[in-house]
Amino acid sequence: MRSSSIARTVAACLFAAAGLLPPSMASAQTSAYPTRPVRLVLAFGPGGSVDVVARLLGAKVGESLGQALIIENKPGADADLAGETVARATPDGYTVLLTSQALAVNASLRPRRSYKIDDLAPVMLLAETQAVLAVPIASEAKSVADVIAMAKAQPGKLDYGSTGTGTSGHLAMELFRITAGIDIVHVPFRNTGQWIIDMIAGRIALGMPTVPGATAHIKAGKLRALGVSGKTRSMALPDVPTVAEAGLPGYATSTWYPLLVPRGTPKPIIDRIHAAFSAAVEDPTNKVRLVELGVEPVLSTPDELGRHIASEVERWATVVRQAGIKAE
Repeated sequence: MRSSSIARTVAACLFAAAGLLPPSMASAQTSAYPTRPVRLVLAFGPGGSVDVVARLLGAKVGESLGQALIIENKPGADADLAGETVARATPDGYTVLLTSQALAVNASLRPRRSYKIDDLAPVMLLAETQAVLAVPIASEAKSVADVIAMAKAQPGKLDYGSTGTGTSGHLAMELFRITAGIDIVHVPFRNTGQWIIDMIAGRIALGMPTVPGATAHIKAGKLRALGVSGKTRSMALPDVPTVAEAGLPGYATSTWYPLLVPRGTPKPIIDRIHAAFSAAVEDPTNKVRLVELGVEPVLSTPDELGRHIASEVERWATVVRQAGIKAE
């Protein structure tokens, strides 16, 4: 009897490892999910907007799931290290990815990366935020039109900072450069804090940090906000016009935060994760704090996220090609 029980256990483990668990057993495991902590892998390091959002929501997500949400920062390879980690994980709902539009950008910027977007299944577009075109408070530029005029008067003289090639700040500025038809120079840094300090000091002429990363410096009078990057004004900076309003019609971009799991994760588990994160975002306290940070909830369906990713892959491939951007 004992050996028969052990045999059944071993067989179940083998079926599970091969993805061939009998339907009745698979259904039981799905309905019981989660029975242990869930790991949320972040594509960026501590302190960035993705990290801030994850840690703000973490407790409520865990409360909804009935299990702890373990947050793991896994920066590297322009956000692809985290993507590969989750793509290679067992599709059982215990490993979840929170990343940014780097997922779509890297399809053209890093075409030889070791995983494909199709290795991941969409859960939801969790939220998005805007970038803000900012200059040092001592800058002569008082508007978007001023920046464009200065750049045209001094081709190749103005520089802008970002946290590296292919990051949201880099791509937002390259889209700005292409749309405005100007010649400005990219200066990549290793982290957001470093280049913003240099911009505040006037060593960098301008840049497009995210609203969450720049708001405190703007309100403290250290940076001047000239325009936000989205189609509408930011709730965190309501007095700042959009870049399009302020002198560059047709310009619009945002930083977005998708939630994904390994391809093959059962739909009931995806639905459970979706519900837990939705509840955390809709929590009144969290919702107010997100708006204060400049993060705007989206809460899309999985299908909507899938379509959004496909559209963004195509869009940023054009920008990468036109700008001649190469992965470092």
